Amino acid sequence: MDDPIRTLFVVEDPGADPSGPDRLARASDCIEVTTEPVADAIEHLSTSEVDCVVADYDLPGYDGLAFLEAVRDSHPQVPFVLFTDDGSEQLAGAAVAAGATGYLPKSEDPDTYQTLAARIEESVDRVRGSVGPGLEGQTTIELLSDLYAVTTDTELTFEEKITRLLGLGCDRLGLAYGFLSKIDPGDGDETDGTQRIVLSHGDHTLLQPGSSCPLSEAYCRKTIQSDGLLAVSDALREGWADDPAYDVFELGSYIGGKVIVSDELYGTLCFASTDPRGAAFTDAERTLIRLMSKWASYELEHDRVTSELERQNERLEDFASVLAHDLRNPLNVVDGRLELARAECDSEHLAPIGQSVARMEVLIEDVLDLAREGRTVTETAWVDLAAVAEESWDHVATAEATLQIETDYAVMAERNRLKRLFENLFRNAVEHAGETVTVTIGSLDDGFFVADDGPGVPESDRQQVFELGYTTDEDGTGYGLAIVSEIVDAHGWSIEIGDSDDGARFEIRTR
Repeated sequence: MDDPIRTLFVVEDPGADPSGPDRLARASDCIEVTTEPVADAIEHLSTSEVDCVVADYDLPGYDGLAFLEAVRDSHPQVPFVLFTDDGSEQLAGAAVAAGATGYLPKSEDPDTYQTLAARIEESVDRVRGSVGPGLEGQTTIELLSDLYAVTTDTELTFEEKITRLLGLGCDRLGLAYGFLSKIDPGDGDETDGTQRIVLSHGDHTLLQPGSSCPLSEAYCRKTIQSDGLLAVSDALREGWADDPAYDVFELGSYIGGKVIVSDELYGTLCFASTDPRGAAFTDAERTLIRLMSKWASYELEHDRVTSELERQNERLEDFASVLAHDLRNPLNVVDGRLELARAECDSEHLAPIGQSVARMEVLIEDVLDLAREGRTVTETAWVDLAAVAEESWDHVATAEATLQIETDYAVMAERNRLKRLFENLFRNAVEHAGETVTVTIGSLDDGFFVADDGPGVPESDRQQVFELGYTTDEDGTGYGLAIVSEIVDAHGWSIEIGDSDDGARFEIRTR
């Protein structure tokens, strides 16, 4: 360790035995010991640079771990080693819980102070290792907190999040430029590919959004060949002087990570400066870049999947619209001609034609529903199951049927499609169990169920009832439960018919 460790050794009072601090100073060449009585220790921390605090458990004016807590209140990041006569495991656990970095019971062992020195060095090493040249006073935990705050902000777009992360990274790393690149690797040869800047932070003229260059002239060509991260703290000392990337961009320091989308290379997330760094990138800094790159990869993949789902949904909507137009127009002609025929004659053939027209209208509505419900759900919100069920019940011809709700379950769903799920299950119950059926909605450990007190579903039919067109009712379309299945699938749920001696029971598992 190059820098001395400025250690504050807290004693009971100014006249305390100095042998302890002296023995600690002799135990390590890199530890500088300052002794202060407990009454002056907090003030010393506020006015002097201290790398580590060593103190006993029981100090005048403080009860137990109260002094440790006082230090943590004002200096939460300074390592604190509890060096005490009380050697109980209970105290050790309490000390760590209260924020102690290290704990060591005093003993007559001649190596005790060597052990104490080692604990101090280890504690300070960890802190210094988590803070690089551009991260003074910023611990790894604080960095992760900042990263979390940006990436989970639902009000920000992906571009806004990346822009903020680039600024955050530049600030924390002490580097001037940050950028997200899109890389076309060409034929896989670095001389054939292209790098294009998508988003950036900083005023480097060649690192602005839209700028591009041959991959052979970019540091990123080495990044994508690495195990995921490339770090250059001093380009000239590390052999980049004659490299095209240094000639073009004149970057003295650089750190970048690969961005992978759907198992394919997208590009890189990088930070750089024209100046070299005074020290190598720390493990904490490397971890930060890896996390940022992983997050960018996840977000870009999520956007790609969402865009594809939206295009798929648009195609289904187009299909449904064409279907409605092409089927309804000729059906309307038939219906109109049927009314004219009824006005002119009283044929026994007209009633069956009317029934067929009505059945076709139901079929068209069911097919349209089926096409629309095939859309994958992309926007959900917490929905109260009872409220949606009651609303759905009011929109179904339920005659003398009864609805019983025995749940206060809420589910993440698209409300209108959940409503149609209930409507189809309610119609199914009335059609198969009769007009006086009782329908019950209840909770499962991982979802909810809709049950009725009708004849139930034969076990031999349970795999088929959700198939398109399958029905045991000659007047049914066979689309109702298929629509239910589509809605369930669109939400990423599952549905099955549970065992019941008292009717049909549809169990929907939402997680």
